Amino acid sequence: MSERQNNQKFTTKDQDNDSHAENCAIKYKGAWWYGRCHRSNLNGVYYRGAHESFADGVNWYTFKSHNESLDTTEMKIRPKKFRRKLASMDTPL
Repeated sequence: MSERQNNQKFTTKDQDNDSHAENCAIKYKGAWWYGRCHRSNLNGVYYRGAHESFADGVNWYTFKSHNESLDTTEMKIRPKKFRRKLASMDTPL
């Protein structure tokens, strides 16, 4: 996730937790960790590729734009205190 989503509460159409005046989940048709709405929304409407509506598709702005849905997405969630274990120097490759 990007820094914009860090520590954001999850916003749904019936639970507005974002910092925008409007409920971003309703406005952009998908629940997400919104701040002041979004630069990403993996729970939006799946449009096949480019679309005319603004930012309510499956979007990650830095990969495509607000007017093009991603073909596939994958989210992996790990604990906040996750620490990657580094391989020991003695371990053979």
